Amino acid sequence: MKNITKALNIFVLEDDKYISEFLREFLSEYFANVIIQTDNRFTYSKLEHIDIFLLDIEIPFDNGYEICKKIKLLFPQKPVVFLTAHSQLEDKIRGLELGEEFIPKPFEPLELIARLENLLSNKYSEYYYLNGLLVNKSIQSVLDSKKRKEIKLSNTEKKLFFYLYNNIGLCLSKEQIIEHIWGIDYNDKANSLNVYINNLRNKVDINGDIIHTIYGYGYKMSTH
Repeated sequence: MKNITKALNIFVLEDDKYISEFLREFLSEYFANVIIQTDNRFTYSKLEHIDIFLLDIEIPFDNGYEICKKIKLLFPQKPVVFLTAHSQLEDKIRGLELGEEFIPKPFEPLELIARLENLLSNKYSEYYYLNGLLVNKSIQSVLDSKKRKEIKLSNTEKKLFFYLYNNIGLCLSKEQIIEHIWGIDYNDKANSLNVYINNLRNKVDINGDIIHTIYGYGYKMSTH
């Protein structure tokens, strides 16, 4: 897992003003979005985009255990971590029965991140973050990191994308690319390559941050 949390969203349920603000600032360095909630007045169905939940147990109008049950009912595959001052053995056992991790307060911030990343690595271990994309080489899959949906690529588009991706940072000539994709002479497929590059950009690189034209030579995929 490489920089994967930068593409993910975390939901934090914490009623303590100072702790919640600290978590917002600290976790923002690691996650794409940090959503802070101080009580139970939120709509569960709108949490579909959340990748991991961090819950306190004692909150106004409810408790973290019951909220965890509701989350797991709707999103059973998404990890839930308890971050709480409740440190009795029975609290830990109940928390681990309902969720995936139990971290007592006070907590060490870097340990918290390590535990969160460890949980997320189980789900996203084969994915790498690339400028708004989640890329899985082993199954040849490209996801939109915000929508968590696979970007549909044709066989040729997929072959082109992963050839550039496997040579990321390198300038590839048009001749090299055409030989790899079609296995024929450059002149026969020069126009086709331009068409497929444009199609690929429209699907995975609307902002022009990933696939770069090396004028008079070819193309390069870049991480920035």
